[in-house]
Amino acid sequence: MGGLGKTTLVRSVYRSQELAVWKHAWVTALRPFNPEVLFRDLALQLQKSIQEDTAGATSTRAIALMKIQELKVELARLLKTQKCLVVLDDISSTSEWDLVKGCLDNAGRIIITTREKHIAEYCSREYKNMYSLQGLKGAAALELFTKKVWKDNTEKTDFVPAMMEQARIILKKCDGLPLAISTIGGYLATKPKTAIEWRKMNDRISAELEINPELRTIKTVLMRSYDGLPYYLKSAFLYLSIFQEDQKVRLARLVSRWTAEGYSRDRHGITAEQLGHRYFGELLDRSMILPGGDVKRYDGKINSCQLHDMIREISILKAREENLVLTLEDGCCLSSTQGPIRHLVIGSNWKRDGDALPSVLDLSHVRSLTVFGEWRRFFISENMRFLRVLDLEDTTKLRDHHLYRIGQLHHLKYLSLRGCSCISCLPNSLGNLRHLQTLDVRGTHILELPTTISNVGKLQILHAPSGRSVLDREIDKYCHCICYYATCGISGTCELLEAFRASRAFRSVHYQDGTKVPRGIGRLKDLHTLGGANVEGNATVKEFRELTELRKLGLSGIDRKNRMEFWSAIAGHYHLRSLSVRGTPAHGILEMFAGPKEHDDLDGCLGEGLSPPSWLESLKLYGKLVRLQDWIHHLQNLRKLVLESSYVEQADAIQALGVLPNLAVLRLKVDSFLGKQLLFQNSAFPSLVVLKLDGLGDFKSVLFEEDAMPRLELLKIVRCPSLDEISGLSVLTSIKEIKLDVYEAGKSLKEQVPSQLGEDQKHVIVNIY
Repeated sequence: MGGLGKTTLVRSVYRSQELAVWKHAWVTALRPFNPEVLFRDLALQLQKSIQEDTAGATSTRAIALMKIQELKVELARLLKTQKCLVVLDDISSTSEWDLVKGCLDNAGRIIITTREKHIAEYCSREYKNMYSLQGLKGAAALELFTKKVWKDNTEKTDFVPAMMEQARIILKKCDGLPLAISTIGGYLATKPKTAIEWRKMNDRISAELEINPELRTIKTVLMRSYDGLPYYLKSAFLYLSIFQEDQKVRLARLVSRWTAEGYSRDRHGITAEQLGHRYFGELLDRSMILPGGDVKRYDGKINSCQLHDMIREISILKAREENLVLTLEDGCCLSSTQGPIRHLVIGSNWKRDGDALPSVLDLSHVRSLTVFGEWRRFFISENMRFLRVLDLEDTTKLRDHHLYRIGQLHHLKYLSLRGCSCISCLPNSLGNLRHLQTLDVRGTHILELPTTISNVGKLQILHAPSGRSVLDREIDKYCHCICYYATCGISGTCELLEAFRASRAFRSVHYQDGTKVPRGIGRLKDLHTLGGANVEGNATVKEFRELTELRKLGLSGIDRKNRMEFWSAIAGHYHLRSLSVRGTPAHGILEMFAGPKEHDDLDGCLGEGLSPPSWLESLKLYGKLVRLQDWIHHLQNLRKLVLESSYVEQADAIQALGVLPNLAVLRLKVDSFLGKQLLFQNSAFPSLVVLKLDGLGDFKSVLFEEDAMPRLELLKIVRCPSLDEISGLSVLTSIKEIKLDVYEAGKSLKEQVPSQLGEDQKHVIVNIY
């Protein structure tokens, strides 16, 4: 982003003594971009720097009169004469680089600064030529702030605790941005150096950025980044001012809301969701948003984002200017002159009475309502007839009866009750929401969707609770006690288990995994994401044949009665990329009461002409597998595989996974493999990057043969109490990190593992605990 010090860093190199023998030229790209002006500026600087004394030297006046083609020829001639360093500052598009690069072929070195990652990638001949400048961290940020506040070191005194607390708040808002740190520090240098004065700065920093001439530089620089956005990204970016300070916003949540608001639409063969992901990527590349801290290290995926505090202040100011977002929070002043509001946000600390909302504000234009904190019944006004987005994620004190009139919001496209733990059912009026595209009720206690859900014909994304629910809480507690006794090795646990299994209480346990979906689900033809569905004991499985647009599916309740119908129903789903299937009985608290023989096979009908859709990229199976090697080879596009409670006994079944050419992530979880040894053979798993073995109780040893897993970067083995041998680590040529959870049986691994690593593996991070 702007203000990180890109230009400052390059200028220090440009002026360094080490490059004194080079000739220099520095140009900053103007807006609008004019290549003729840039070429003339370069030619004049080089002509002056080289100071030709020959008779053929071109005069400054002649260069000033040249047209663009003549300037190109002159530049090429000048760059041939001596070794030259050329700096192009603030290039903002690949087309600008295309216009100038042909004239700079003879330059000794070219340095470009840009705010956008894809431009840097485009201009760099090699990835190593790119340098992504990071903000100042910890002590470095505090040092810069201290230098600016105490300009004369003789006046410097140690921070008292109260001042240090305020200084840390200031630095947190600056979040490593040198421009902000130095500007605010310089401003505070002119003020009394007290905690009270610094607290004033923290309390009114938004206003100071706007009205204080000394701090306006920050806004001016950061606004250049906003002004440089194409029109379609400006609204998408300002939309982020809805979310709270330091909040990590999930990519899926943001894209679904953008789509509901119309910022992202279907066009030219690309879906609104795909376009939203592209917008997200562009904002990341331009450093307008930052990764949310959950970047998956070994596949580079970024699933959430957040705003730099200073950028957020800019977005709030701009959104307020355009009357786009109004946030109600403690201390905010409402007046009758407030214009029409498009997006209304109710902060967690807003404590006004019920008359404040409808009497002062014109709510007839509100398109989205986002509530943080505690729900109050008057938040939804009858005037909000055109509401498209109702986002109540993690709202507290929301009850079932508050949703009875939800069906009156006929224009609603996005509804999220995620994390509202007091919600246990949805009203039948939900069926009136004929325009609803996204429904997210994860984290609630909803066990069954209303039958009217089948009337919501435009529904595209449906996330239901996937957690397992034991309805009798006393039995639930009893199960946890037994699990605890077993874990601690308390004597008599086995007898207690047998007694419980024989009891009437155990036989009457109502145990449900996921949320029951009603008949008629097949009418939702636009559905492309369905998660948390339970199909046990009902007739909905065959309806999945009608859901041909499914891209992501997660469901439970597959057993010997419905498994063939299920696999047959989805076999032809061309678009399906991610599939998660849980068998019955449910696994977890009651798992200890049911042995492998009591589990229905998930794949007993697969093989012989029937297999999961061949275009799958992610597959998660939670249940017993008996024919894995008969069908897994059909999934040539599979990139991620997770197995749990599979009870695979033969190592041959695991070896069958090694031929999958694109498999990058393999997780073998609790009771997925019952064998004692895993042997990863020569040339097996050619694309595997992550291998995780978790909860394999009888597993004793793992061996890597020559050329096995040539791309493996992370090996993680946890909760494997019998493991006492790992060999062949030296053949893992790409390994970067090894994590081991060592038990009594494998204490020797603490010495065994590091000793196997060769000279070229000294960089490998080894965590053994």
